[in-house]
Amino acid sequence: MKRFVALSLALLVSASLALSACGQAAPAPTPTKAAPAPTKATLVEPTKAAVSQPTAAPSPTSVPKLDYPQKGRSITIVVPWAAGSPNDLWARLVATFLEKELETPVQVVDKPGASSQVGMTELAQAKPDGYTLGVDSLQTTVATYLDPERKAVFGRKDLAPISVGLYEPFGLVVGGNSPYKSVKELVDAAKANPEKIKVGDNGVMSPAHMAVLLLQKAAGVSFASVHFNGSSESIAALLGGHVDASSIIATGSQDQLRSRAIVALGVFDKEESKAFPNTKTIPSQGYNAVMVRTLGLDAPGGTPAAIISLLNDAMKKISSNSDYLKKAEEAGMIVRYMSTPEYAAHWDEVEGQVKTVLEIVKSTNK
Repeated sequence: MKRFVALSLALLVSASLALSACGQAAPAPTPTKAAPAPTKATLVEPTKAAVSQPTAAPSPTSVPKLDYPQKGRSITIVVPWAAGSPNDLWARLVATFLEKELETPVQVVDKPGASSQVGMTELAQAKPDGYTLGVDSLQTTVATYLDPERKAVFGRKDLAPISVGLYEPFGLVVGGNSPYKSVKELVDAAKANPEKIKVGDNGVMSPAHMAVLLLQKAAGVSFASVHFNGSSESIAALLGGHVDASSIIATGSQDQLRSRAIVALGVFDKEESKAFPNTKTIPSQGYNAVMVRTLGLDAPGGTPAAIISLLNDAMKKISSNSDYLKKAEEAGMIVRYMSTPEYAAHWDEVEGQVKTVLEIVKSTNK
């Protein structure tokens, strides 16, 4: 048996040797996969260019210079009120100083109509390149686009606030020979003659008109509102005896107030104003009616922020210019500068106030 096993093994070894001689080796067992050796690329030390580094800040010379305003190119300020109105007077005063700050011509163009809607529409639809600006009597503008009956083709997004220049209360005035010597006497006359006492204003849903509406609500009376394209027209009608009273700001009316050609019965504010010297507030006379007007400078919506910033900086300088302040005071203007962010925040507040007035109008018309 042992011989048989030995013989068998000998035959197997011989066969294996014969196959090796023919070049056909038996398949070797599959080796366990080893981790791949690092390639040559991973062994090379990274170059400086491959090292992650923070992005370098652009040098001052790489920042494009703002090409505004282009030398000699005129800037237009649209005034959506009649020539000679307080808004027009302020625009022309600002234009004089803005020319000096920007070193380029600044012209004023009056576009009255529809209580500023004509002019504000033109401003909103102008090219947003900084060469068309506009005077915004904010309360009027907000009323225009919030009132669906006005069918305004612009909204807040179509206007870019730059800065506020004036912040002025309205006064209720009568002619120097008027029989009415107080707000109460005018109110009593309206109670006795509903919708017969004529009160002039600057246009439908202008701040001047809204002031009258608030007084009506507080006093429980109905005036006959007469709408004009600006305070100058309203005062002319008052002096001519065509209206019994007018709701105005003091700007542009200082001569008539000083001479007592017109007399202020009350101020639509919580505090007395130097614009209407020695005149009690209307709330202190028993009627909770407060209305001021905010006069600002706007650009069309979409005007580049860099241009808005430059214009805001110019208005800030102008608002602290002693010569500008002197001329504004002589005209009865109450200067109050607001920066672009402050103006935007104030815009929110005015929208809330105007919505309240619109609700009064709707409830009155029911």
